[in-house]
Amino acid sequence: MRAKARPTPDPEYTRLTAQLQEEAALWPAAEPPPAPAAPALSAAEQARRLREVAPAAFLYGTTAAILGEAVDVEGWKAYLDDFLKQLGLTAAAGPVARMMGVQLALCHFAVARLHVRAATRTSPAEVAAYHAAVSRMMTEFRRTSAALRAYGAGAARRAAVAPRATASTPSAGRRARRAKTTRRSKLGSNRVRGRIRGKHPVG
Repeated sequence: MRAKARPTPDPEYTRLTAQLQEEAALWPAAEPPPAPAAPALSAAEQARRLREVAPAAFLYGTTAAILGEAVDVEGWKAYLDDFLKQLGLTAAAGPVARMMGVQLALCHFAVARLHVRAATRTSPAEVAAYHAAVSRMMTEFRRTSAALRAYGAGAARRAAVAPRATASTPSAGRRARRAKTTRRSKLGSNRVRGRIRGKHPVG
């Protein structure tokens, strides 16, 4: 039995294969170098990011399941900064007041998400559970709003009745001491004259 002759390779196929192998050997050199690692943040920088970016990240996480990538963290930060500004909660308002303002924003969008989930459920039990959660969240929203108003009013009253510190100068202090010494000297002189004249019994 004669062995089958091996097929003659196609010269064009052989040429293209060799060309591809040569180009593949050059691919790693053509790739850009990896980006350098970001420098490690100091504790102070991490704390600053927590103050400025973390609330916006929480809002992003609250609505990401619905809005997706339509609004990123930077967009939420711009919204939150404007929201706090409209509430009058600048940096001078204090950290507690600003935290309460952020909680109001979180509660608002959490309630909106619960409404969406309730609207997409068909089971009456699930719909009732979601609406019960909405009712509780809205109650907490109103309580936080009232607490924020009371906190702001209390801060305003404390600022209004706070005693003003008076500037004390060395010359003013010396004048006060001289006046006090003079009053004591006059009182002692009057008592001595009174005893001499018989108006006051002697000791």
